[in-house]
Amino acid sequence: MKKLILMFFILMTTTWPHTGWADDSLLVFAGAGMRAALDEVAMQFEAESGIRVIHDYEGSGRLASKILAGQKPDVFIPGAEKWAKLLKEKGFVKTYFGLAQHVPVILTPANNTKVNSLQDFTKHDVRLVLGDPKACAIGRNGGCLLKKAGLDESGLNVVSRGVTVKQLVRWIEFGNGDATIAWHADGFHNDKVRIVPIPEEVNCVDIVPVCTMTDASHPEAAARYLEYLAAHGSKVFAKFGFKSAK
Repeated sequence: MKKLILMFFILMTTTWPHTGWADDSLLVFAGAGMRAALDEVAMQFEAESGIRVIHDYEGSGRLASKILAGQKPDVFIPGAEKWAKLLKEKGFVKTYFGLAQHVPVILTPANNTKVNSLQDFTKHDVRLVLGDPKACAIGRNGGCLLKKAGLDESGLNVVSRGVTVKQLVRWIEFGNGDATIAWHADGFHNDKVRIVPIPEEVNCVDIVPVCTMTDASHPEAAARYLEYLAAHGSKVFAKFGFKSAK
């Protein structure tokens, strides 16, 4: 029984972030694809404000589910506008603004030339690793652009579904698949993968929304962070391959 209690405690403290942080900190739920950019923003913001930023990086769909289940981040930054709209409709998000564009691309291993267009996805010897549309933003956007391109996912050789875009990128880096659909920023300055652009007419470009939460535990700290992101976030995100929001 003691072992069961200990295992339950470890699970709760590692999987479910606390909301009772100190007054000089704030909790940010963010899509895994923004980790590098947001870590740099946090470092700069902490140095200027003295407020510690604690991140929970995961697939945007999973983070939205946590909020719907009662968890209360101070700021929510998903990888697609869908999640901001959904939580705003349900009263969890007060407002949001677009920080950057999220542009889907095809990623292949650096030395793999099997795939040079979306049409190559139909080849039977091409192993695809795609995002889970219920778990991560790129899964939903990937499904959107495949549909626009006239490709039926049920007829493709999808060998695995990832719950975060970072998982998809790792699979491609290690050659566990021939191609995936990921964000442009995830292939930026990554010499282990090759970027294949997706035609604009079939692409499903999204924005990175920065959400003000209705019931933030640290509203004043959150307001300062949001102000900092609005002023400096786009410049930092550009360093990591993101285009500015239109």
